[in-house]
Amino acid sequence: MSLFLLPGAVLLSILPGLAACAAGAPPPEPAPPGLPALSLGFDRIEAAGPDSITLVLKVDAENPRPTAMDISLEGWEFTLNDQPVERGAELNMDGVTLAALSTGTIPGRIELDGEALALADQMDLTEYEAKLNLNLALQFHGGESFRKTVKARLTFPRIRQPEFTVSSLAVVQAELINTRFRVRLRIDNPNRYPLELSAFNYELYGAGRYWAEGRETEVMRILPMSSAEKDLFLLMNFINMKREVLDQVIALRTVPYRLTGDVRVGTGIEYLPQFNMRFDQSGDSPVVQ
Repeated sequence: MSLFLLPGAVLLSILPGLAACAAGAPPPEPAPPGLPALSLGFDRIEAAGPDSITLVLKVDAENPRPTAMDISLEGWEFTLNDQPVERGAELNMDGVTLAALSTGTIPGRIELDGEALALADQMDLTEYEAKLNLNLALQFHGGESFRKTVKARLTFPRIRQPEFTVSSLAVVQAELINTRFRVRLRIDNPNRYPLELSAFNYELYGAGRYWAEGRETEVMRILPMSSAEKDLFLLMNFINMKREVLDQVIALRTVPYRLTGDVRVGTGIEYLPQFNMRFDQSGDSPVVQ
């Protein structure tokens, strides 16, 4: 009988020791603290004109630790259509401190001027593809530091200014002092979307002298990748001009011209639906009847 009871007695004597061991075991190691999460994105585009574009961006950040975290910019790389932009682009973005266990957004802006945007002229591109890499430094207060690179990409249509050329000057009615002219103006649209021109003010110079000025308010629509012509009617007074200039005009010869002015251009593009532009074109135009 005692032979059968012995194992139970031994077992009972062992159990308290096992319970004591279990009660005195160290707690499990804590999980490694979370890593900060960062993401970069473009928020919107702002533009004052085709050669003055601002890309508005933001960095979304999350601090998962119980201590504050500093975020600062260490460097950045920016390309347009895979071409590095070294001049004409300026990044404005301040560093921030995120409180413990919080999220936040870091705003930034890339200002692009004509020098940066002119890279597209070399490749005759119809849209821009912007790529941005931000090299960020992360520092936990009294703790670890990290380096992290975030990336973003944005594609948006390129807006190009229309081009103006005087096709011909025609004498409509000639008198001794006053001459009525028709100026045939060609306007080229290099974009893949239509343009609408309005509020058109202009001044015409011939042979280096002021001839006349005018204004057009009727909307003119130019189809994508095409050109249109418009006739401008001017009255010119030759009383203060050299005789040879008047003789050239009356004799229907070629006259050097300069056409300057400003025009409102409608694009239908969300980030720049319309803009005002100055133009200044010169060349030699035949004078025809």
